[in-house]
Amino acid sequence: MSLTKPTLDNLRAAGTTTGDVYFPQTKLLLPFDGSNGATTTSDLSDANRTVTFYGTAQLSTAQSKFGGSSMLFDGDSDYLTVPHVSSDIVTELTLETWFKTSSSAYSTLIGTFSSSAGSHIQINTELDGGFAGGAGTGYVGVGVHGNSQLDSSSGGYSDGNWHHVALTRNASNLVTVWVDGVSKGTMTDSSAMPAHSFYIGRLNHSSARYFDGYLDDVRWTPSVCRYTSNFTPPTTAHLTSAGDVNKQIIVNSTADGVAIGTGGINQARIAKVWVNFNGTGTVAIRDSYNVSSITDSGTGDYDINFSTSMNDTNYSAVGGGPCTVGDHISVLGFTDYTTSNVRLLTVRLSTDIVIDDTHVSAAIFGN
Repeated sequence: MSLTKPTLDNLRAAGTTTGDVYFPQTKLLLPFDGSNGATTTSDLSDANRTVTFYGTAQLSTAQSKFGGSSMLFDGDSDYLTVPHVSSDIVTELTLETWFKTSSSAYSTLIGTFSSSAGSHIQINTELDGGFAGGAGTGYVGVGVHGNSQLDSSSGGYSDGNWHHVALTRNASNLVTVWVDGVSKGTMTDSSAMPAHSFYIGRLNHSSARYFDGYLDDVRWTPSVCRYTSNFTPPTTAHLTSAGDVNKQIIVNSTADGVAIGTGGINQARIAKVWVNFNGTGTVAIRDSYNVSSITDSGTGDYDINFSTSMNDTNYSAVGGGPCTVGDHISVLGFTDYTTSNVRLLTVRLSTDIVIDDTHVSAAIFGN
């Protein structure tokens, strides 16, 4: 009896693990798992930031949404701080947590340090109607940059039950406050978002607004708007890996199966942006990845605009153009690095003048 090799459409990968597709972009993940009374906790994102406890802030096994413990704040002097990193400077963002409280105090779940009132974000509980002009008790509100404030349109969140709250901003600068997966209000804010240290359990270094209650599963995802329509809040703790999303899939033409590699793919080796375009006349993109457009700023002067912003400006840009033996047509130079685009110049090497080129290629590696 002979065996017939299955076709690829009959194959499936077994033993795979589920992960968060946006885990590589997640820059703070605090599940607050640990023993009762513990005064240390770990950031399970790849950023691995240091969390510092103040006052009598501690883990408690008395209450938890997931994992058997949560962070307990007494509303008096308890809070945590987490330092920022440069990749926090973004347009799109998602900041979320679970909270549980019966307190009527006007307090902040998560805030960011700012030396000026016009550059921070915050999620507040509206438990005494003190935020944004006094909307009433039991509300949740968010603030962005101090000049925009938004209240949820309904209250009742000081009931001693667990509630999920999220602040998002999308690529169109639409800010939304979500409570238990439902949009409770929107506003538009296009201000630049600077990076500042997180204050968890109070607003910032100078304003208290201490939170009285429990927090669980704090997650910060810069550069990603996770929620764009009403959603079901997470039913399990936030995932702490990308799962098999970035694992190798190895297909051997002489074998009968598919292997899922355990080594994974090194993200640093994958081009985050690439493009091939004609730079003469009207600029025309032949093919690209993560490029929204090419701006023609003059002869041999182009801006490569990214569809999805880079996390920081410490990326590596490489490129090339056509070459003729005996007359090097052009060399490419990059400048004006930003998270949303990079400037590219094409120069004729033999004459040292900037020219338009027929075939321009560029690739960008980084985070």
